[in-house]
Amino acid sequence: MKQPELGQRILELRKKKGLTQEELVAQCNINVRTIQRIEAGEVTPRSFTLKTILDALGENLDNLKKKENRNANNYNWKNSQSSIIYFKIAWICGLVYFLSGFVEFAIDYARFQEGELIISKAAYVSMKFIVMITFIYFMWGFILSGKIFNNYLLKIGSFFLIGTTILFYGYDMVSLYNELFHIEYVIVIQSIFFGLGGVIFGLGLMRLKNISGNIPGIAGGFQVVSGILFTLVFMAWLGIFFLIFTTILQIILLYKIEEFAKHKIENLD
Repeated sequence: MKQPELGQRILELRKKKGLTQEELVAQCNINVRTIQRIEAGEVTPRSFTLKTILDALGENLDNLKKKENRNANNYNWKNSQSSIIYFKIAWICGLVYFLSGFVEFAIDYARFQEGELIISKAAYVSMKFIVMITFIYFMWGFILSGKIFNNYLLKIGSFFLIGTTILFYGYDMVSLYNELFHIEYVIVIQSIFFGLGGVIFGLGLMRLKNISGNIPGIAGGFQVVSGILFTLVFMAWLGIFFLIFTTILQIILLYKIEEFAKHKIENLD
C-alpha cells in the first residue's frame, strides 16, 4: 500500500482504537512528527516502522494488504481503463472552460448590464456553444469519477449542473432572436439552479477520499460556499469569486484522478 492511502488507513485505525497521535507515539516509541507526516501522506514509512505502528494498532501488514485488495475490487477499475482518455479530455476541457469563462463574463456583462452586444450574434452563439460543450465534458470527468468511486452524490451534482447549463445557455442563445421572459427573472432562476447544483456537487467532491490529499475537501468546500452564495442571488457576485478558485482545484483534481486511475490499473496488470 502506497501513500496517501496508507496514511489514511493508519489514521482510520488510530481513530477506531480511540487513540490520539500522542498516545500512539507512547505505544510504539516513534516521533510524533513522523506519525503526523505518515498520516498526512507526506512520507512512506520503512517496513520496521510500519510494522511497529500496525502492531500498536492491533493490525498486521498482511491483513492491511488484503483489505486494500478488497477495496480495490469495489472500484470499477476495469471500466476505468477505457476511460483514462476521457479524464484527460475532461481536465483539458476544464482548462478551456475556465479561460473562456473570463471572455464570456465580459461579453455577458456588456449584454445584460450595459444593454450592448459587443460581438456579432453568430460569434455570441459560437462562444456560448464552446463554453457549454467544454463544461459538459469537464463535468463528464466527474461523472466517470462518481462511477469509479461509487460516489452517487458526485454524479447527481454533475448531471444537475450539466442539465442546468444546457437549459440556460440554450435560452441565452435563443433570447438573441426572441426574448420569451424578462431577463431579470431568468438570471434569478439561473443563479438559484446553479447554486443548488453547486452545493450537491460540492458535497460529492468532499466525499472523494484518498485522492490528492486535501484537494477534494478544499475544492468541495469552496464549491458548497459558492453554491450557497449563488442560491442567495444577491451574493452571486461573491459566489463567482469562490468559483474561480474551486474550478482551478477541480481541474487539478481531475488530473490527479487520471494519474490515480493509471496507477491502480498498472498495479492490476
